[in-house]
Amino acid sequence: MRVGGLGRRGAHGPVEGGSALAIFGWSKSKQPTPPDPQHPGGAPKAEGASTGEKAPTEASGASAAFSPEKARSFFDRGRKLEEAGQYEYAMTMWLTGMRSDPGSIEGLEGFFRCADRFRAGGDAKASRETERLAGGSTPIDRFLTAVLSWSMNPKAPDLAVRALVAAGDLGLSEVGRWIAPKAVVVLRNEDRPRKDMALRLKEACFKVGAVELALEAATVALRVDPTDNKLAAEVKNLSAEATMSKGGYEQTGQSGGFRTNVRDIDKQRKLEEGERVVKSASVIERVLAEAKAKYQASPADKPSVLAYVKALAERGRPEDEQAALEVLDSAYQSTQEFRFRKAAGDLRIRRARRELRALRESAAATPADAGLAQRVREAEASVLRSEIGELEAQIGAYPTDLSIRFELGKRYVEAGAHERAIEQLQLSKGDARLKAQSLSMLGQAFAAMDWQDEAIDTFRQALEGVTDPGDSAGLDLRYGLLGALGRRAETDRDLPSAEEAYKLASAIAIQQIGYRDIRARRDALKALLASIRAGEAGA
Repeated sequence: MRVGGLGRRGAHGPVEGGSALAIFGWSKSKQPTPPDPQHPGGAPKAEGASTGEKAPTEASGASAAFSPEKARSFFDRGRKLEEAGQYEYAMTMWLTGMRSDPGSIEGLEGFFRCADRFRAGGDAKASRETERLAGGSTPIDRFLTAVLSWSMNPKAPDLAVRALVAAGDLGLSEVGRWIAPKAVVVLRNEDRPRKDMALRLKEACFKVGAVELALEAATVALRVDPTDNKLAAEVKNLSAEATMSKGGYEQTGQSGGFRTNVRDIDKQRKLEEGERVVKSASVIERVLAEAKAKYQASPADKPSVLAYVKALAERGRPEDEQAALEVLDSAYQSTQEFRFRKAAGDLRIRRARRELRALRESAAATPADAGLAQRVREAEASVLRSEIGELEAQIGAYPTDLSIRFELGKRYVEAGAHERAIEQLQLSKGDARLKAQSLSMLGQAFAAMDWQDEAIDTFRQALEGVTDPGDSAGLDLRYGLLGALGRRAETDRDLPSAEEAYKLASAIAIQQIGYRDIRARRDALKALLASIRAGEAGA
């Protein structure tokens, strides 16, 4: 089976000569050449490696190289970036891998895990650069675009249905059955579900073989319009088909047969409900009640503590959050195991970030409210202090974990504690996975202290390890370098620094004119360069 196609793109920008569709580019004229997953921004493989071959097609009619091996390379890189906290960049790696293996459940789960963490950090929308990566009109493009859109707004039923429909169009039944239960829950949680949306979901579920979920969607549609007699008859037919599908009647007469499906059904139900990714409201309540009973019977049992906290988080009411904090605090006091202290701290931070997002949204809706704007600034400072406190505590418990030191260094930079930041970042760069990010933050810290020579040397060192200076990380480093060079040029009236800074600004503007304030930076550096040259000429 071959699905989709890989364009000649890097991870965050075009390979020279490529189209404007980034890593999700599509060549209709010939079989596209995939990027190298070890160097996603580097040169494409040799021409002719896979051109001219007529690939098999799925129902969608899309064709391109289908390679789980190549997908694995991208997935591995996505996992490393995720571990380093680069969630949006990791998302692009998971998506790129899914282009080579769109039927990978591992790829979907990895992508959505990163997307969840990306949103948890306060980002409600992917950058325009990431959105452009999913451009295109082929079936595989539509699937990846739908998945990206839904991941940024997981409670939107239209986006969930679009992702499921796109999976069905590609013939990705297993992927569709992964998406279908989540889409049904999203629809069911709507205050006023739309009949047309429920019917679309019903058809999409049926297409991927999720008959029980098609029945649920059809039932939602019937509740919206109970006068639809044709739909009522269809619900009855789907109900009978779902019963046959899950009841094991088709296996009657085979070894085990129907009796196999009913043996120890209560135990199996509890196991399945506890592990199910998407649970109905009744299942959530039942799992929570059972977890609470086990915890109350044995509050010192660590697995029972974790299971109860997980069940509380899944129901997710404000009182559940408070109960989870009390359980974790109690577990930490009795066991002195830091993992419980860390879990409680993470939960408090998530709550504070959620409250901050709500304040920001209110302030954006009423920009003239100076008092609300002040509350946002105070809340931002409070969240930052809390994050620093939690990370400092974590370093005390896990002193060799360099990823914690990197996160703390980053927060110190945000708080203006630059010397403290430098101490942590100089340690975290010892982790190869964190070296580029740590050097970038180090450069920013040195520059903020007005140590421009040290900042320039650090940015240059960081750029040496960048395979694609055109990706987002490369752009940030070049931007930092031109800023440090520009400040040195302005302070020392240094012509070579001004010339290099201007060339960097011009190159970034040519590549991405909308990047930060690059237009204004370029113009200011051009004026500075002219001023220094005029001064030398008049000397």
